[in-house]
Amino acid sequence: MISTLIFWITEQHMKILIPAMIALAAAGCATTNNSTGEVIEADSDSLTFVTWNVEHLAFPPDTGCRPRSQAGIDALRDYARGLDADVVALQEVASVLAAEQLFPPEDWRIVMSGRPDSEPYECRGNGQSSTQQKVAFAVRKPVTWSATRDYDDLGLGMEGLRYGLSITLPTPAGPTEVLNVHLKSGCFVDDYSTSDDEDCEILGQQAAWLDNWVEEKERSNQPYLILGDFNHRLSAPYNRLTRQLTNNADGNPSTTRILTRELIGCHPRYPAPIDHIVAGGELAGLGGGSATVYSFAGEMLSDHCAIAATFAAASGKLSTAVRWHTESKERELITRAAYARAIEAIQAVDTGDSEWVVAMDVDETVLDNSPYQVFLDRTGQSYSSDTWAKWVAQERATPVPGAIEFVRAVFAAGGKVAFITNRNASLDAHTWRNLKSAGFPVTPRNACLLGRTRDDTASTGDPRYVNDKDLRREAVRSGTARCYSGDAKIWQAAHEIVMHVGDNIEDIEGVTQEDANPSALLDDWGTRFIILPNPMYGSWQ
Repeated sequence: MISTLIFWITEQHMKILIPAMIALAAAGCATTNNSTGEVIEADSDSLTFVTWNVEHLAFPPDTGCRPRSQAGIDALRDYARGLDADVVALQEVASVLAAEQLFPPEDWRIVMSGRPDSEPYECRGNGQSSTQQKVAFAVRKPVTWSATRDYDDLGLGMEGLRYGLSITLPTPAGPTEVLNVHLKSGCFVDDYSTSDDEDCEILGQQAAWLDNWVEEKERSNQPYLILGDFNHRLSAPYNRLTRQLTNNADGNPSTTRILTRELIGCHPRYPAPIDHIVAGGELAGLGGGSATVYSFAGEMLSDHCAIAATFAAASGKLSTAVRWHTESKERELITRAAYARAIEAIQAVDTGDSEWVVAMDVDETVLDNSPYQVFLDRTGQSYSSDTWAKWVAQERATPVPGAIEFVRAVFAAGGKVAFITNRNASLDAHTWRNLKSAGFPVTPRNACLLGRTRDDTASTGDPRYVNDKDLRREAVRSGTARCYSGDAKIWQAAHEIVMHVGDNIEDIEGVTQEDANPSALLDDWGTRFIILPNPMYGSWQ
């Protein structure tokens, strides 16, 4: 059961990497789950988040399992000041007063977990009575948040287990839920499910809850951040919890990044960290290369060092090609004119009683993926199959100007469309759903989707197939196409290809970039094929 939510953001998060620091209401009282809902302006395009287990931080400071002198508190406060943080996720904090010793109320607001106090126990080593171990946030003024949540499910109904605590606040990726966790200690094997130890069984239940929380964020394409003491080492890719967090159950690529996987911890006896920062959604691409460990200058002031990560608004400059594609009026004019010419040609087609089809590329021909190119430019990255697959899985590409009208004209004239794309065939389901959500009136009877397979790549060694779409074109002609979407009875018939449409010279049958002769091709432009402008990428690179 989730405790009462006072206020919640329902607005959809921003388009890909167009950050807006929309500030939201400050909490009315720093110690309670409270907020006003008032909207204010934010004045920063970056935020630094820290996770820090402060080891039995109590008030008065000389009580509990880690009693401290005033000099010890002063040293901790100086260390905290050096973090230069905006938001600090704290673990093992007894109270607001305890946290305020390190984060003074004139500069910080404290948000405490609402978990009820548990029965104290006798501390090992000093015989004193324990204080409470709760999670909390310290939020630097004037950073504000719009909602807080206590996740009591993470406590599994067991006294002593910590609740999850979250705040929702504006980040460079838009409104982001930030979750603070302190999981069960004592299970340090890579696969908790193989152990009969009670600690591992409890951690396994918490891991399942955490995985479900991440899956919900992934399904809704919401940015998210998890900070805390996982009491678990996530550095190994084969670690069970690591695999759960970074692989979506529905098979879609996960956006989740564990920013702490490559860290070496500060504790001399435990170099593999158990404190982690996990980012997902659009926020994952704004967290830089990794997190940073803040080691103590001398004495270990707590048995965990603070770990920080900064999330900054994307600031890379757009290339001229991407700017032209996304901002120029010329691109839309040329594209619509080309499709208008193609519609005239289709309306003049006379194929008698034969089945006929238009072979169309997908990317930058019917679906506009320029937000992905913006993402690459803004973050200084190059194309990779991983980031591309994540973009495709979001199914957010929009129609290329004029494409829907052309496809409708093909169907109205009695033809069909074969979408022959160099997207990997494993992404066909996303492509099909994106076509439909973008407004293309495709059905299994009028459209066949053919993603690229290994057979297509290997076919270019055969002299009959000049480029890696020729094999699929031949399959459409012969009635052997294995459409992702098509009605098998319909597409088992032979089809005449009357036109090729694409944004690359190799979208024309039997043509390669190296051997193409534009002068020879010109007479057939607008009748046998059309090529749309795409200065962002192509076989010419």
